Formats: sequence, C-alpha cells, structure tokens
Amino acid sequence: MEEKYTPAGHASPSSILTTLAIGIIASLILPLLYIILCQLIPNIWFIAICAFSMGMLLGLAIDMGIRIGKIRNIQVALIIAIVCSLLAFYIQWVFFDAVMYSRSGFTFKLSQAEVKQLIGDMAFLFVHPGILFKEIIALNEVGTFRIQGSDNVSGLLLWLIWVGEFLVITGGTILVAWNGHVKIPYSELNDQWMKRRKPNLIIPFVHDKDHLIGQLRIKNFDMLKNSPDVITQPDYAEVVVYESTGDPTKFITVLNVTAPTGKNKQPKKKTVVAHYPLANNAPI
Repeated sequence: MEEKYTPAGHASPSSILTTLAIGIIASLILPLLYIILCQLIPNIWFIAICAFSMGMLLGLAIDMGIRIGKIRNIQVALIIAIVCSLLAFYIQWVFFDAVMYSRSGFTFKLSQAEVKQLIGDMAFLFVHPGILFKEIIALNEVGTFRIQGSDNVSGLLLWLIWVGEFLVITGGTILVAWNGHVKIPYSELNDQWMKRRKPNLIIPFVHDKDHLIGQLRIKNFDMLKNSPDVITQPDYAEVVVYESTGDPTKFITVLNVTAPTGKNKQPKKKTVVAHYPLANNAPI
C-alpha cells in the first residue's frame, strides 16, 4: 500500500465555529452579488460563469476558515462545505424571488422604505420555504430570462438549467474545500501547516510510479535530484516539497508535466505521487 499523508482528524468546536462563521458570512454576501450581476447582464453564458465563480469563491472562503481554524478532518470540512453551499443556493433564491415579486423590480434606486420592504420579504421567504417553492414554480411557468432569438426559457428546460446551476454552485464549493488546506500536510509537532518549498524541484518525466516508490523506500533519492535542464524537454516532472522546521517528516508530491497539445496553451499536470512521507533529513 502506498504511503501518504493522512490528516490527523482534528476539528475542535472553536475551529468548526470559526469556519462556519466565515462560510455563513460568505453564503450571505456572495449570492447577493451573484443575483445582482446576473440581473445586470442576463446572458446564459455569463450567468454560468458567475455561478461557477460563486461556488469557487465560497469554497475559498471555507478553505480560509479551515486554514485559520486548523481543521484536519476531511469529513468535517466536507459537511461544512455542503451546509454553506446549500445555504448560499437557498439565499440566492430568496433574494431573486424577492426582487422578482417586488413592485419596484430590479433597480438600485430604492427608497429607504422599499429597502426595508425588500429585506422584510427576504426574511419572510427565508423562514417560509414552502411559499418560496410555490413562487419558484410560478416563475418557472412564465420564465425568468430569454436566450437571444427565442422566447422566455421556461418549463422543463428552465428546471434543467436551475439544476445545473445548483450542481455548479454546490459542486464548486465542495471541490475547492475538499482539495484545500484540509489535505495539505500539517505539522502536529509545530502546530502549523507545513510550508511549500519554492521553487519546485524539476526532475525527468516519471514513466514508472512503482519504480519511483521502490527507490524511495530503499532511500535512493537520486531520482529526486533537482535537474533544471530537463525543463527544456517536452515532458518532465515537478516535485512539490512540504516541510516544517524541526518536524522529523516532510512530504513530497510528484507531478508529471506534459507539453500542451492542440488548442491547449497550458501544459497538463498529472499527479504521480501525492504527499509521500520522507525523513526530514532526506537529501532533497
């Protein structure tokens, strides 16, 4: 079985509350910005980009909470990401519905009384999901936007678009949080996240993963010797080193880098070995 870093599972009540607080704040602010942008530019492709960006940004906010709270429990991180992404998706519907049914419609020229009314409508819808869902059904029947050259999108197609929106927002949030700090090696000895050494080591392309691991197990580190000249080759590999001063263990991730093909302008990176443990005194 391949050796790799395993999070310690730490998730104190204070760290969970810290991460939740940051996630909830982001879940309240980002949906408002999302709906505002979508109303300003009601283009389906722009809306898709905004939905994707909202999911990514929410995931980054949760990851920041994980970093600050020092959560090393993947299950807890996943639960927080799911809760916050569902809250954000719900909030954007609350705001969108309140704006659609508002007498003033979508406008920045709201009086103080109209702002209070909008906030009151949102608060009402937030605690009455049944009413919100009925109004969503009504919106689906008439459509909420149109694609150029066609009538308002409604019915089954609009439901499918909304499902896609849900998957993009929640999926993006979960993906970023899942692959964030919670998986970065943590020094329990120093009580801090390990630092990523920069720049990455450059080595020849790894054709045989098992051979690489076999050499590391017998403490032959020649394959990890930094060889900057190979970067001129079409394919090569990068070694990412995570370490913490005084910690007896450091971790490496090896990425094969393949030259771009076709319309791709960026080289492709594929993980060969993820967070493999080495003694801190290993000569790399």
